[in-house]
Amino acid sequence: MAKSIRLQALEATFRAGAGHLGGTFSCVELLVYLYYNMLEIKDDPRDPLRDRFILSKGHACLALFPILVDLGFMKQEQFDTYGEDGGLGGQIDISMPGVDWNTGSLGHSVGVCAGMALAAKLDKQDFCAYTVIGDAECVEGSVWEAITFAGDHQLDNLVCIVDRNRLSVTDVLGDDTFFRGYPKALQQLGWRCFEMNGHSFEDMDRVFYAVNLSSRPSMIIANTIKGKGVSFMENDAKWHHGCPTKEQMEIARKELS
Repeated sequence: MAKSIRLQALEATFRAGAGHLGGTFSCVELLVYLYYNMLEIKDDPRDPLRDRFILSKGHACLALFPILVDLGFMKQEQFDTYGEDGGLGGQIDISMPGVDWNTGSLGHSVGVCAGMALAAKLDKQDFCAYTVIGDAECVEGSVWEAITFAGDHQLDNLVCIVDRNRLSVTDVLGDDTFFRGYPKALQQLGWRCFEMNGHSFEDMDRVFYAVNLSSRPSMIIANTIKGKGVSFMENDAKWHHGCPTKEQMEIARKELS
């Protein structure tokens, strides 16, 4: 499934002449694991008892659309409109079945998911709220306000996954900033913090087993590679929103298949 998603995202970007392949490829395995192993999404994407999920880095929507098609929430014909006038754009919104939040502005999903998790507690319902955020997004003050709120309310049904690919649009995000003390800070604010290889399903099994036993909200730092799967895209910031040439497409197709 992960290989298929990367190929579909590549082809859609090439047809449209636009996309965000770097950040899309870094979170593919994370979304596959969540949708096929963790999320209780029911048969109806609007079921009130379903787990909630927000892909905060909505510019990686090409990693999500093929999953929604596979689950029957989105038609292939709609996915094929990506990049067309009046078709799917480079973000996600709640008009799409299976999508719980509009994206575009970063820094909100942890707070929104905290509200969803709290609502489940108040209504005595059993669903959980998950979000995948970018590592550059962690500098947003609203993220830390939400972290404090969730820790204070002991929202053990809230899971936040940081796509730690170490690259933003232009900058390298090393360990010399807040990531150096990230786990300790989160623990002090009432969270459990985990770290895993964001491309290893085996490692995800290990971490999510512990998450399911947690009595506190969980933050998972998923170490990933921007542009994962295509040699000339990996760890190169220009592929945040680059579009491959015909020659590059042939190389990428071969490597992804």
